[in-house]
Amino acid sequence: MSKTINFGIDLGTSNSLIAKFDKGIVEVFKNPNGFKETLPSVVGFRNDRILIGDTARTYLQRDPQSVISRFKRKMGTSETFKIKSLGTSKSPVELSAYVLKELKNFSHSGDQFDSAVITIPASFDTVQSNATKEAGLKAGFNTVVLLQEPIAASLAYANKEKGIDLKNSQWLVYDLGGGTFDVALVRILEGELTVVDHEGDNFLGGTDFDAMIVENIVVPELEKRGNFSNFLAEMKSESGKYNKLWHTLLLHAEGAKVELSNKTSSEIDLGTISDLVDDDGNTIDSIVTVTRSEFEEIVKDAVESTIDMMKRILTRNSLQSSDLEFILMVGGSSYIPYVRKRVEEVMGISVNTSIDPTNAIVIGASYFAGTKEKSLEAEPAKPTNSKLKVRVSYNKSSQEVEETFSAKIEGDIEGLQYRISSEDGAFDSGLKKLSARIVEDLPLREGAFNLFSFKIIDLQGNVVPVDFETIQIAQGRYSVAGQMLPEDISLVKDDLAAKDTRLEGLFTKNSILPSRTKKTVEVGKTVVQGSSDGIHIMVVEGPADRHSSTNKPIGVLNITGEKVSKDLIKGTDIDLTFEMSESRDLTVSAFVNGTGQEFSQVFTPKERTVSAQMLASEVLMLENKVQTEIEDALENGNRQVADDLSKVLRGVQDLIVNAGEISEDDVTDKKYQVEDQKRKLAQNVFELTSGKRLDQAKANYLDTKSEIQEIVRDSGNDRERHIVAEILAREHTFINSKSPEKIQAATEELDSVRWHILMRTPEFLKGMFTHLSDRRASMNDQIQATQLIENGKRAIENDDIEALQQINSRLWDLMPATDKASDEMRAYTGIL
Repeated sequence: MSKTINFGIDLGTSNSLIAKFDKGIVEVFKNPNGFKETLPSVVGFRNDRILIGDTARTYLQRDPQSVISRFKRKMGTSETFKIKSLGTSKSPVELSAYVLKELKNFSHSGDQFDSAVITIPASFDTVQSNATKEAGLKAGFNTVVLLQEPIAASLAYANKEKGIDLKNSQWLVYDLGGGTFDVALVRILEGELTVVDHEGDNFLGGTDFDAMIVENIVVPELEKRGNFSNFLAEMKSESGKYNKLWHTLLLHAEGAKVELSNKTSSEIDLGTISDLVDDDGNTIDSIVTVTRSEFEEIVKDAVESTIDMMKRILTRNSLQSSDLEFILMVGGSSYIPYVRKRVEEVMGISVNTSIDPTNAIVIGASYFAGTKEKSLEAEPAKPTNSKLKVRVSYNKSSQEVEETFSAKIEGDIEGLQYRISSEDGAFDSGLKKLSARIVEDLPLREGAFNLFSFKIIDLQGNVVPVDFETIQIAQGRYSVAGQMLPEDISLVKDDLAAKDTRLEGLFTKNSILPSRTKKTVEVGKTVVQGSSDGIHIMVVEGPADRHSSTNKPIGVLNITGEKVSKDLIKGTDIDLTFEMSESRDLTVSAFVNGTGQEFSQVFTPKERTVSAQMLASEVLMLENKVQTEIEDALENGNRQVADDLSKVLRGVQDLIVNAGEISEDDVTDKKYQVEDQKRKLAQNVFELTSGKRLDQAKANYLDTKSEIQEIVRDSGNDRERHIVAEILAREHTFINSKSPEKIQAATEELDSVRWHILMRTPEFLKGMFTHLSDRRASMNDQIQATQLIENGKRAIENDDIEALQQINSRLWDLMPATDKASDEMRAYTGIL
């Protein structure tokens, strides 16, 4: 059995495909029923039967409330789909697993495979990516590797074209699929593909075009021909009177859309819908004609938004259209003539349609799968009765005509030989003495998949069984340098001075995965052993220069008092290690210096939950915030900021209308779209008000700098003087920047030094103890406060400064948050 994965799957919104890589050739499997490559991503339930693909689509006409499609759009959400015939619900992950299991049946060779590369949109966030991987595991795969669709498309193209020199070239991948859109800037450097930058929309694709046909053409026509009350809302609500019609009309609209790619008009025959009856009980039996010009008019804005994303990528990377080779078109919706024509017209560069937009993703995924090793769990080692262990190293894809193969042999090699020979007989190393390290330069046939056998032979001429037998190298084929990260990943840190939080970047957008980084943080409060109190290490996804609330949470590592072996004292260092795999699995490890303990956790991001009612409330709150910021900008004479915020306000007010139209049992994904738009508008507000925060950050820094210089001069040690000097030496790099976060970080560094000095200064500690004792009445635990105060008095009598330091920290933790944040407390302690 092969040690590489070899199988690639395109798990699409509308259709899914599977292909296999075998000795340099990719075969796209066909469905044994109907002999088509594509399997509609549709699942139906009829009595005790599970229908998948075309049979489910056909059954949709009879029982639309027992047939589910377009569930990829809700991957990573807490939403489930009610199945009328079952009387229960299914999650997007479960429905995706059904499709993946069905794709296994496409293998005509009877392959029993337990690993796969599954593609995802490049714009999928970590929650959606993890949900896709979970679906693969639920379908029975032991190893699931995720591959971003623009990379897959580029691999399919680059490995297909033989007569074109792609070295050091770059292009845009325009991937408009059934439910999502991605555009990516791709470069080839030294034989490897790299995604340099990308933009995307997880709620823009062919299914949106279908909905536009229904909402803008079909529904108005039906309302002319019958009496319908609140027709569209009644269709989109799960409990609505016309809910069964929604998915049926979408199916008809999809057929019309496809037909319009080859014809100038298409007809939707409403007479085939048996239960199309209006409020008066009259049957609507007529034909709605959709013209290509009507269709192009309703999708125009959506197509323009895809072009705007391409322009943003070029602007960010200081490129002109003339710097690109072409725009590679993939995804089923790129078949639409208007899309191809408009993209080429506006961008001023030819569109490349040389690969099949429908299967390009799965072909690229299979090329990638041919280079990926299975995990040990997926491929148990065969018993070889050999005491030799072979570790090999070579490039599985190469642009060279010769590739170096090296191996390290562990075990008793006395009297053994090795031999490497090519499958076509063109190369044979002959028998050579086996050593602990061997190196061979293997000649490659150009543009071909080269196979070599590797054998170890004993003195009697017998082959010694080892766990490595075949060398596979694709010459002239391109490999992937690594997958890029679509969004910044940041650590949420308390910004005590502003009574808020701020972000500290861990991994930046477009970083190549896998990646690893380390951070050290201080415990912000004393955590008593055995208590339920603790510290929370939170990681979010989204722009690192925005507020944490505008980003998506990935996970939290909790270290509570129940887990620690002794009290965690405020100021204790915690060394954090963050590792993100190529498939976006995030592992967080924390070493607590105060206890010597280590905690580790693979984050499983929480499913996204959006309540229509809560969403409407949040949009209203955002409106109030924007209005407040506009007033503040006008009061301070910032007319330009006020004007820009007014534009944002109009966008928020449009969202108020959209959010108000969404029912709690809405069957579309409109609320997730509105939630995404709300998040982006909140990020815009945060960016536009950065000037105010910048001024405040500078003032805080200068105040802290003035105070720390005096303290470190009088009471600091050599190390603390060096730290302060180093911060001041690089002051120009952050004080003149436009980033409040950079200035806040420097202020926090100075604050940390100040706090460490003060916390060993007897007079300060005694004064702080007196100050805290005076506020005993407001503390959360009076019994503990009384005991700590008595212990503090004894510590002062005994001149036990270390004990007094710990007592102060514990008293501080008993203070209510409102008292901690008071100006008087902040001024005295310097803690906040």
